[in-house]
Amino acid sequence: MQFRVVLDRDYGEEQTEEVDFWVNVDEEDCYEMAGENPVSISEMKMVAVEYAMNRFFKQNYTMSVGDRVTVVEVEEKYV
Repeated sequence: MQFRVVLDRDYGEEQTEEVDFWVNVDEEDCYEMAGENPVSISEMKMVAVEYAMNRFFKQNYTMSVGDRVTVVEVEEKYV
């Protein structure tokens, strides 16, 4: 399933930037987070946020003291 994750990067003095990531999540990726329960959309969204955060830092976004990254939205894309 594909998800659109929107992150808001706040880097001080009222400067913000929205960053969108499209990530693919397979049910297999969610087994650890779900534990003994069946995998739900909630676990898939959590994994999507984790993947988006990884991509955020791999794209050389840097953080300074006081900067924040907030998850604004996680949206499913139906294919």
